[in-house]
Amino acid sequence: MGNPKVTPLVEQLHAFGFLVSQGRGRQSFEQGVLTGGKKYLAGTLLGIITAALTASAAALGANTGNGTFGTITPQAAPATIPGAYALVMTDATHFTVTAPDGATATGTTGVAFSALGIGFTLTAGGTAFVANDGFTFTVTATPGNPTLTSAANAGNTGNGTVGSTSVAGYAAQVGVYMVEFDDATHYVVTAPNGQEVGHGTTGVAFKAGGLSFTITAGGTAFVAGDSFAVTVAAGSGKLTAWDPANVDGSQVVAGILGMTKDVTNADTNAAYVARLAEVNQAELIFPTGANAAVIAAGVAGLRAIGIIPR
Repeated sequence: MGNPKVTPLVEQLHAFGFLVSQGRGRQSFEQGVLTGGKKYLAGTLLGIITAALTASAAALGANTGNGTFGTITPQAAPATIPGAYALVMTDATHFTVTAPDGATATGTTGVAFSALGIGFTLTAGGTAFVANDGFTFTVTATPGNPTLTSAANAGNTGNGTVGSTSVAGYAAQVGVYMVEFDDATHYVVTAPNGQEVGHGTTGVAFKAGGLSFTITAGGTAFVAGDSFAVTVAAGSGKLTAWDPANVDGSQVVAGILGMTKDVTNADTNAAYVARLAEVNQAELIFPTGANAAVIAAGVAGLRAIGIIPR
């Protein structure tokens, strides 16, 4: 008779099929609203849109001065994170930077780097860098804006140097900032948590505590006690596909989509694994074209929230 012909069975992605173990009851799960205008497969890594994207100012009471606010820019992600950023050379001219939260970005010597909330230019020296040469960037939390310093790692082969550094600043706090004038031209800014974040002057750009703006004096001068409330609105809080290149808060891993969902035409509710779980990494969906570094960042993000890929 011969051997019978057998058609192999190929397991398709199905609801929560990536789960290896979970917490008791529903400890591992959360519900959210999924957005993005596309179809997402079960196992897709998710982020949450949390960036504060809008801000507006309003006078408190009847101010004497009639000066005005220009555009107010709240610092959205990626904001500068206090802690150590690690730069590692992948060859003589290319490097990867890893932020304290595990997010990564790549750069090239001689080209200005601006990502993950920090900025700098790495200039090659007379002796070329080799793979695994590196630098440590240390961000220190200080009132108003964080500070950034850099140091070459001991044992580097290359002798290139880091030029001047910059920071994007802290993420804006959701809530109401207070701006109160001390006299006709000087004011103090207080964050929603009550912390004083900086002093400013009319006509001079202000940047501290997650906000950037300029107050222009009017025909009637401000007086001590004139004040404004600057309200920073929260992001939508909706779920979308995680990607370390995103800048709206969803570059931080929030969980794993449990069931395939199509939101091409409308947002929809979705259940996702948020914590206390082991998962099969082979069944997870990373961003299209994800390389080893992006996958490693995704895995690190999952581990940071208590989800262990196997």
